[in-house]
Amino acid sequence: MTDIRQLQPTNVWQWFADICSIPHPTFHEHQLADFIINKVNTDGQKFGLTIEKDSVGNLLIQKPASCGMEQHAPVAIQAHYDMVAQKGTNSVHNFETDPIETMIKDGWVWANDTTLGADNGIGLAMALAVAFSDDIAHPPLRLIITSEEEVGMGGVQGLSSDWLQVPYLLNLDSEDSGELFIGCAGGRDITFSKTYQSQPLDLTKQPDLTKQTLDLTKQPDLTKQTLLTLKVSGLQGGHSGIDIHKGVANANLLLGRVLSVAYQTAPFGLVSLHGGTLRNVITREALALLVGNKQQLQTIVDQECEIIKNELQFSEENLSIELTETDIEIDVQSHQQTELTVLSTQDSKHVIDLLNAIPNGVIRMSDSFVGVVETSLSLGVLRLDQGELSVKSLMRSLGESQKDALAHKIQALADLADVSVAFSADYPGWLPDPNSYLLQLGQRIMQDYFGHAPKIQVIHAGLECGFLKAKAPNTDMISFGPNIRSAHSPKERVEIDSVAQNFAVLLEFLQALPKMA
Repeated sequence: MTDIRQLQPTNVWQWFADICSIPHPTFHEHQLADFIINKVNTDGQKFGLTIEKDSVGNLLIQKPASCGMEQHAPVAIQAHYDMVAQKGTNSVHNFETDPIETMIKDGWVWANDTTLGADNGIGLAMALAVAFSDDIAHPPLRLIITSEEEVGMGGVQGLSSDWLQVPYLLNLDSEDSGELFIGCAGGRDITFSKTYQSQPLDLTKQPDLTKQTLDLTKQPDLTKQTLLTLKVSGLQGGHSGIDIHKGVANANLLLGRVLSVAYQTAPFGLVSLHGGTLRNVITREALALLVGNKQQLQTIVDQECEIIKNELQFSEENLSIELTETDIEIDVQSHQQTELTVLSTQDSKHVIDLLNAIPNGVIRMSDSFVGVVETSLSLGVLRLDQGELSVKSLMRSLGESQKDALAHKIQALADLADVSVAFSADYPGWLPDPNSYLLQLGQRIMQDYFGHAPKIQVIHAGLECGFLKAKAPNTDMISFGPNIRSAHSPKERVEIDSVAQNFAVLLEFLQALPKMA
């Protein structure tokens, strides 16, 4: 079988196929929104559906209770309809115009060298399958479909609390089947920036890299300078929250490490840096354009490459670190001719030192939840162009006080390094409620369905439940979903059997909700 529309349950997979056929990366969800609105206004009439769209692109679909469940407590099913846009090095996919190409392999649905969008398209498909049905028992129903979740959670931030006036909410944005999620981390964006003086690069006459450089003992041999590209690639990448504790290598950090070691022996001038595209993705590829002595640097880079490959031989078996000569007429970012500028060796060292000093990875594990990360940082985006440096990280923490404490440390680092730092896009965590009725109900449902008690989880990622709970503190919430692996990377995939399992669990939840008091 190659057509995902033939998978079971067909109503879920047909919706997911439709979702994949319509481009919907973050900030470009309008085509998918229009499709859903049109379906509700045409096919949805016979199911009693109504729909409205707010000013930030969120959708609210309402459906009356099925026969016999009119007196049961209303429930909201919540999912987001944007997706992360990441593709492999050789992919020519355009996320704004091209459909996602799906394939079935070994019991999983994959995309063709791009993100699949199962995060959160498969949850959305399950919700829509319930709405567009006449044979599923459910109480009065609200589908809350949010926009811009993957970058800044703009949709849920703009959501009206009036939409959340229900006693229960089922979030379908989790990625481990048979588990119930009752809490999540909050987050905060961090952006380091600085403008360095740079000079036009003209290799027909050697750049004066000694300009503004105080350490004259570390000057390169300017008669043997070459424009070079140092590239780190082949990493597996992943989700900057869920995968932060798994030993997944970050290309930005490896690039900084190799640059630092190389500089100690053969100083050079940095022309540009380019790594990553999103804060919430562990960077798979990064490169530096530099002016230096090829012969000296090649030996050092090769040696450091072997050391790093040995360290990461089990976690990053496809790691590649290459130093190559570069055509000055080609911009490594846009593949177009461009004017290049180069930093002095002193400023180049300053950039490299900053890159190596920024914390990354797990900062602290939780005392309250065994095996759960409490606080972390991930350096997602690195840019240096025309002397303008920008380094973007994402901070996550279960608690607000821990998040604030880490922000103070980051500010201190920025002050010592004489760079600017800005904090933005703060969003709250979702604190667990051990007395949750949905938790007790979910434990009973999953015990009966799977034959064992579900694992109760607190996820180190930003579920929208943090904002939802802040807007509706009295609404009982829980999150669950099928097995999704390598979300936010071109290896993203969703397990077919687990989709059927979690759809069945969703239907059990809907039938088991109590009558209103």
